[in-house]
Amino acid sequence: MRLLRTAWPRELSDAVTAAARQETGGKEDILAAVQLTNGRWVAGTRAAVYLPSDSADADRRVGWERIERANWDAEGSVLHVYETTDFGTPLRSTELKVENPGRFGQLLRERVDASIVIQRHIPLAGKRGVRVVGRRSPAATDAPVNWNLVLDKGLEPDQPGVLDAAEAALREVRDEFGI
Repeated sequence: MRLLRTAWPRELSDAVTAAARQETGGKEDILAAVQLTNGRWVAGTRAAVYLPSDSADADRRVGWERIERANWDAEGSVLHVYETTDFGTPLRSTELKVENPGRFGQLLRERVDASIVIQRHIPLAGKRGVRVVGRRSPAATDAPVNWNLVLDKGLEPDQPGVLDAAEAALREVRDEFGI
């Protein structure tokens, strides 16, 4: 019998399994994890990332299709994770202070990229426009597509005509791809 050794504590695996069962009714195995400088852990599975919540003893399960982007600030040793939000509202940002994101950082990039089904920039005012992004869970090919609209700098949803133009751009992309 061969025993598998992981770089994260058993309690993390148990917590992810419990959260996955509560949220989805299924089990999720950790593919990569990293310990934060405050001692807490973040983990990634095929379907989701588990980020710290406001509660010291709980994590938030966020499907990969709900992650807009992430970036690594090597100087500050901070991994920034940005979650998608409703159109016109600021992205939810989570700062993860880590020495080195290592395999977890690689998994984060890989799974976020894998969730993108369609990404198209539509000009609305000169070169400025809206990025229409369709994402789905990379763990299930039959998962529904979640749509996001991201305006370029200098455009705001409350400017006259911007919201209507952005919604028209979304319809155009959905019609083009039949989604």
